Amino acid sequence: MKYIFILGNNPELSKAEIINVLPSAKITNNGKSFLIIEHPKIDCNKTINQLGGTIKIGVFLGKKIEFNQILKYASIVSKRKRFNFGFSFYEQKPTTIGMQIKNKLKAAGITSRLVTSHQTTLSSVIITKEKCQDFLVGPNFFGVTCAVQDFKNYSKRDFGRPAFDALSGMLPPKVAKMMINLSQVKINQIILDPFCGSGTILTEALALGYKNLIGTDISKKAVSDSIKNLKWLIQELKIKEVNWEIQQLDVKTLSQKINQSSIDAIITEPYLGKPIKGNENEKIIKKIISELEELYLESFIQFKKILKTEGKIVLVMPEWHLHEKIYQINIDLRLNKLGFKRLDAGNLIYKRENQKVWRKITIWKID
Repeated sequence: MKYIFILGNNPELSKAEIINVLPSAKITNNGKSFLIIEHPKIDCNKTINQLGGTIKIGVFLGKKIEFNQILKYASIVSKRKRFNFGFSFYEQKPTTIGMQIKNKLKAAGITSRLVTSHQTTLSSVIITKEKCQDFLVGPNFFGVTCAVQDFKNYSKRDFGRPAFDALSGMLPPKVAKMMINLSQVKINQIILDPFCGSGTILTEALALGYKNLIGTDISKKAVSDSIKNLKWLIQELKIKEVNWEIQQLDVKTLSQKINQSSIDAIITEPYLGKPIKGNENEKIIKKIISELEELYLESFIQFKKILKTEGKIVLVMPEWHLHEKIYQINIDLRLNKLGFKRLDAGNLIYKRENQKVWRKITIWKID
């Protein structure tokens, strides 16, 4: 079957995640906002809950809009209630097809309501609240949405959790989930987050069903926050079997507390440097970079001791966009000399509009 994946705001990151979660998928069409794959039948709801960077999943119906396909869906729904429907247009201008279809449905004796938006697409929120059937239209594709991102649960795990620290910067749960998927760690393997903060990566791993989690942080508050958030989510999800441990620990001493070659995946967002306002000069930025490079190098020295030979590291590195210049951490060659190989192509970026510090997600293994 063919499936349409509608991507989030950072499409290369979303595509990489899909490929990692569905490695047997064959890509048949690839755009800025979508990915179309061939794959044996998938459970749309289960798959979208596994993914962090996909907004919608749809079933491919053809290359152009066909009324008979819409009529089929309308006939099933109209036996029980009014048929609410709408169109989402991707990478092409919207048309008046919605009203044309509504008139055709009326002529066929089907009561319907056309759901519209100020945008060219219907959001997950609109689709869920209006309980409408969303049809996807793009360059050479027409499909029907079979699952949308669960915005309520993401919001709950982000803003509804008992403890967080906005001052230290919060990794969005969706990004944490994408990082876990990029690691390809198996469900019963051990995940370590050595800069656990308020526990976002660990709680997302918990939500995905992972059973063996370790978190460490140099901050006493971070450790306390992580413990509160894990206990809260375990209770919320009624999880019975999970092994987890959170302790206060400097990343430079990891190997003194964690057994050598015992960790399957290290997934983390380290300290990204002090917050910036945007008016900092180049000297200040270079000083921040120099300090972070030393921290990251010392961290990787520890990682090599505790990571299994086949294990992976998925780690955020900051990238500063200031004064029409890009400033980056440059430690790849030194990490190569330490015995690490980088697996990503440098294009896995998470950013928001007007953000000065972008997150570059990097993937490493022991060479």
